[in-house]
Amino acid sequence: MPPAHFELDARPEHPAPSEQHGSLALQSDGSFVSLLEVSQDVPALSFGALFGAYANLANTVLGAGTLAVPVALSSAGLVSYELIVCCVVALNLTTVQWLVEVADSLPKDMPRNYEGIARHYLGRFAAHVISCVFIVGGLALGISYMLFVSKSLAPVVAGLMSSSGTASEEEEAFLAEVIMWSLGLLVVLPLGLLRDISKLKFTSGIAIVTLIYAASFIIFRNAASLAEEPKVGEGFELVKLQSSFFVSLAMTTSNFSCHISAIPIYESLGPNKSPRLMRRAVLGSLATAALLYQAVGITSYLRFGELGSDQGNILEVVMQSTNRLSSPLEFAFGCLASAGVAFNLVFSMPVVMWALRSACLSYSRAARSLLCARAASEADTAEPSAAEWSVATGLLMLAILVLATKVPDIRVVMSIGGSVGGTFIAFMYPALFRLYVVKAKSRVCQAANWPELGVVALSVAYGVLSLSSALEAAFQLEEPEPPDATTSTTSTPPEAAKALLRLLG
Repeated sequence: MPPAHFELDARPEHPAPSEQHGSLALQSDGSFVSLLEVSQDVPALSFGALFGAYANLANTVLGAGTLAVPVALSSAGLVSYELIVCCVVALNLTTVQWLVEVADSLPKDMPRNYEGIARHYLGRFAAHVISCVFIVGGLALGISYMLFVSKSLAPVVAGLMSSSGTASEEEEAFLAEVIMWSLGLLVVLPLGLLRDISKLKFTSGIAIVTLIYAASFIIFRNAASLAEEPKVGEGFELVKLQSSFFVSLAMTTSNFSCHISAIPIYESLGPNKSPRLMRRAVLGSLATAALLYQAVGITSYLRFGELGSDQGNILEVVMQSTNRLSSPLEFAFGCLASAGVAFNLVFSMPVVMWALRSACLSYSRAARSLLCARAASEADTAEPSAAEWSVATGLLMLAILVLATKVPDIRVVMSIGGSVGGTFIAFMYPALFRLYVVKAKSRVCQAANWPELGVVALSVAYGVLSLSSALEAAFQLEEPEPPDATTSTTSTPPEAAKALLRLLG
């Protein structure tokens, strides 16, 4: 954080450059320096640094959620979804800007993260709450990643193994579980045990490339299909006034969120950073995400219409409509998109596991020992033992796989994560941080604080409505389907399972 400058020159106008030696600036350590020296010591913020902040923010906002935009749009209707996007982007832009102001107001030795700020300004209870929120959000993110991986690869593998070029839903569901557990235990778990993930940084650059390619493939296939048969898909609606509206709201909030990384990215701009430049980077990243989401979502909704609860991954839906034998070139392009998305998400899982494991270990230590604020801060920075690291990683990976098997609905998983994360991470805590850090108000309930208090109230209403709708959708998945009397009680393995057994044998 740059030192605060207090003008000691009483002249109302700024002096000429040749006269600036007469003006002094008071630094935070109590010493005085010439304003000319200050301006020479602080380099101007380069375009490369600003573009780097934009790229990092765009990489945070854009993610696997791009593939779930069509089902979010389908859950609300076209016009309703556009209104949701406008409101969410405006709110997220405001609350991220509040976080930037908070970062400028923090002492130098203060941790630049939600837990540290909450512990010092809001109390231990608020720190425990945000730790629980990170655990729930991390689990939801890990589950959605594994579901995206398995559901992206299952149609490809099933199509390659099927003699007809396409596979049934039962075959794809069986293969999806096999792929998810195999990759989870044999690839993601060993990667998650790494204590140095710096070598995996190359995936951040690949992530944008693979995601843009997959989105381009989806847009091209949808546009080609609509040009060949200009007909709107069944179930297309402009407005849907039902509980799924709030599911779409939670998913959209999650898709446009970059709050956790906002402060670290702002600090990376160096000593000449400013909230105005950070606002440009945030606005650019949100605009980029909105354009890509619109292209993927609208073309998919026009082509397929209403998407079911099991169609949360639009890449899977597109590949299901692509036959390997009749359209070999399109199938090959789709295979490349599916493989790229799966590769990116598998190698992104260690980063998700790292944050989730850190939150679990930090919370368990503080809660188990009932530590004071200072001791809890020391426990957060303590290096976990090899046993703690391995046990926590194994249990978390097992929990992710079990939950993904029990709740294989990407829409439900993302809406639960979006409702909890949106309530606390995107809305409530940035408003509270601004109240207690920037404004430092002893009396919170004042007219000057109505924007922050309004966002806090809005976050409570948002959380109740979104989480209840998400849980309702989750419970509907658990309702048993009526038995079919025409089917035999003994089921035979699907064709894909037999083919898989033949390959393994």
